[in-house]
Amino acid sequence: MKLLNGATLRTLQFGSIVFATSALVACGGGTSSGGSPVGTVGGTAAVGVALANASITLTCKNGSGSATANSNGAYTTTFAFDGPCTITATGGAITIHSFAAGAGTFNVTPLTELLLDYLAGQLGTTESGLLSGISSNTSYQSALSNSTVIANAEAAVAKLIKDRYGITLASSSFLTVSFAPGTPGADADLDALLAAGAILSNGQPAASLAAAALAAGAAAPISSGSGGATGGTGGSAGTGTSAK
Repeated sequence: MKLLNGATLRTLQFGSIVFATSALVACGGGTSSGGSPVGTVGGTAAVGVALANASITLTCKNGSGSATANSNGAYTTTFAFDGPCTITATGGAITIHSFAAGAGTFNVTPLTELLLDYLAGQLGTTESGLLSGISSNTSYQSALSNSTVIANAEAAVAKLIKDRYGITLASSSFLTVSFAPGTPGADADLDALLAAGAILSNGQPAASLAAAALAAGAAAPISSGSGGATGGTGGSAGTGTSAK
């Protein structure tokens, strides 16, 4: 057997390392070819009843994904993306919206529609303006990725519901709380809201409630570059004009 000299052996070793690294990337070693990290988003789509077999689509700051909910409205999808992402759930004649700040649990319910209304008001836009601007508007992206902004907005929506309908939500963290239709807690909240007329059979909040959420958000604007604090006019954060 002819022995390899030191220089030839080092060359072969280096080539093997390069090949192994290339193979790892090609097999999905944590990022996509475009550099976005791979993550999983899941949750429950429900409107008082499960949105069974709903089509779920996610459109993100970078990347997009899709899934089909099961009979209990639960969905999960793993794909390469940078958040935040819009989430649209469609089942029959019902279409409802939500958003994902990143990987994790993010539900799609009439309450998340109200949350989007409130955040849109804070950012000087409408719900549809907010949804369409997530992929390009940096102020929208910053707000919908900020845990403090999201938690404060959830609390404001919960207070609005309490003030108008006398219903105390089981959890103000309705965007991310894990739940299953037909169980106490978050699903029972949806049942109570449906019975009170706060949400409609098409899964949308009552028009007067949606308008109130938008107005409440506009009264507590997020100033540009505030890092999640409220204040300022909100106008610098975007002025989407699309109607809901």
